Amino acid sequence: MHSSSQILKFQISNFKFQIVLCFCIMLLSCRTDEVIYPTIPTNVTDEVQEGGLYVLCEGNMGSNKARLDYMNLETGTYYSNWYGAQNPKQVKELGDVGNDIAVYGNKLYAVINCSHKVEIMDLQAHRIGQVDIPNCRYLAFHGDKAYVSAYVGSLADPDLLGSVFEIDTASLQITREVKVGHQPDELCVVDDKLYVVNSGGYLTNRYDSTVSVIDLNSFTEIQKIPVGLNPTRIRKDEQGHLWVCCQGNYDEVKPQVVVHDLNNVIKRIQTSCANISIYDNTAYILDNTNKKLLGISTIDYRQSTINLPLSTFENPYGLLATKDALYVTDAKNYVSSGVLHCYSYDGQERWQALTGDIPGHLCRVGEAMQTDTTDTVISYSAYISHVYEYLPAIGQFVNELPKYEEGDDAESMCRKCEAAIANNAGGMVTLGGWGGYITFGFDHPVKNEEGRDIQILGNAFYMTGSTEYGSSEPGIVLVSKDANNNGLPDDTWYELKGSLYDDPTTEHAFSRTYTRDGDTIRNPFHKQPYYPQWLTADGYTLFGAKLAPQTEKISGQNVQHILDYGYVDNKPNTDIEGTSFDISWAVDANGNAVQLESIDFIRVYNAADEILTQTGELSTEITGAIDLHINN
Repeated sequence: MHSSSQILKFQISNFKFQIVLCFCIMLLSCRTDEVIYPTIPTNVTDEVQEGGLYVLCEGNMGSNKARLDYMNLETGTYYSNWYGAQNPKQVKELGDVGNDIAVYGNKLYAVINCSHKVEIMDLQAHRIGQVDIPNCRYLAFHGDKAYVSAYVGSLADPDLLGSVFEIDTASLQITREVKVGHQPDELCVVDDKLYVVNSGGYLTNRYDSTVSVIDLNSFTEIQKIPVGLNPTRIRKDEQGHLWVCCQGNYDEVKPQVVVHDLNNVIKRIQTSCANISIYDNTAYILDNTNKKLLGISTIDYRQSTINLPLSTFENPYGLLATKDALYVTDAKNYVSSGVLHCYSYDGQERWQALTGDIPGHLCRVGEAMQTDTTDTVISYSAYISHVYEYLPAIGQFVNELPKYEEGDDAESMCRKCEAAIANNAGGMVTLGGWGGYITFGFDHPVKNEEGRDIQILGNAFYMTGSTEYGSSEPGIVLVSKDANNNGLPDDTWYELKGSLYDDPTTEHAFSRTYTRDGDTIRNPFHKQPYYPQWLTADGYTLFGAKLAPQTEKISGQNVQHILDYGYVDNKPNTDIEGTSFDISWAVDANGNAVQLESIDFIRVYNAADEILTQTGELSTEITGAIDLHINN
């Protein structure tokens, strides 16, 4: 198996046992009791280079010890556990088995194999989100898309084909999938085609030996190129040729590097290849069996040995060739800290740094990151940072707050909601009639501390001279913890118990179906369609609790009774306590109190079901939200 549990490569006699063990560990993936270690800066050199270097340390399967380190090449300082320092609220840290890392555009992508996800960060390594892909392996990019290989198939059935997934780099959504060969590993793009090596790593005694060719326009496999047994790594050179590392079968079929011109094999180089990096018309091949580094011309294939002291390495493993240095890692014994070495091209060691377990994957960033750790521990915003879902019920302000434009979909409408209410923007979002909802979050988990935790803003007001009546359009608040650590609001929801929760007039299991044909309620002031125009379906059903009508007519005007506590858009924003919520109010579906240390997602839905003759439906509006424990 050519994965990040590198011990498998060196214990072939126990291969089948370890494969089963690997599968069991993958199911356990991330533990919840991990200790988060702070970053430790270590000055390793006074030499100045440009930019920085990320080091993804794989960690052993099941240990949940994937680690991202950072080397500031401009200050000569190495920072262990950089990801943990940038994301102190990410309890499970990076995850289980780091398999690949790359910078593309303004984002940093890390494949976390046994946590079945691609972690997406900004260039400072602040977490943006993740894309869930089972048994994901390696990355490549083209245009506005990322491509991820994945074994996908169960270890219990290794004959299942693997896949390549296409991810939109803007929305971070999977857009297409194509089946390839058995257990696909590295991949690269040449022109408008994607080349993927099929290792057959789970097949053990009948490895694959092909490269799948995928047309990126149709996203179909159009060809399989035969190369050599058990291919695991692939690179393209400046001439557009492919260099494929084939591992053989660890017995009588010896490893080799195959050079392919997209039509035919043009060169076979008999050498083991733990890693390969191509720079300036030279392919650098890390021969871990003989502990040496080969330099092979990509033009005429002349071969030489780069004079590095790899004989002192325990297990040469990671490799990156750049314009000013060669970086090589030693995985040591695969169960404890490794070492990153920096060499000049004449073989002189310039510096070395102690890394996490199994430092396997390296990538350069053009500019040095901010490494003043006093500034990077926490700098969170008190305001909404992200809207995950927006589905209003039919209402007079729907398609207006925010404004629907032709071509908008659910994702773009969420971004318009963000523009209106995130980061204290001061705009407004309508939830339409009963059941319409919005799901949002902050750039950090909200702690459950003493007193109120969150203020959620609406546009309610009191009737002149009264705090008992006003414009209450009450919304119920649900909260959720990201228990599965996938960055999505798909875990258990808990209601924050408001003052009418136990009232006998409250219906707790109500539902209503809205249809496009039923979009007939109109008033003279709002003539646009009231049905959400970005929905492709002609109907949808909403679920939740429904509050009894609270409207009374006073002095000829319809006003609502102001509820005591626990509802959005019920009291004016100037009443901080009246518009604030305590996570300790959370109850489960049976009304039982639950204890939540923190929450990651908040959902608000309209609990009022009234349509007034003069003013239309009561519709919860949202104008923002504030974490009361953060001072901005």
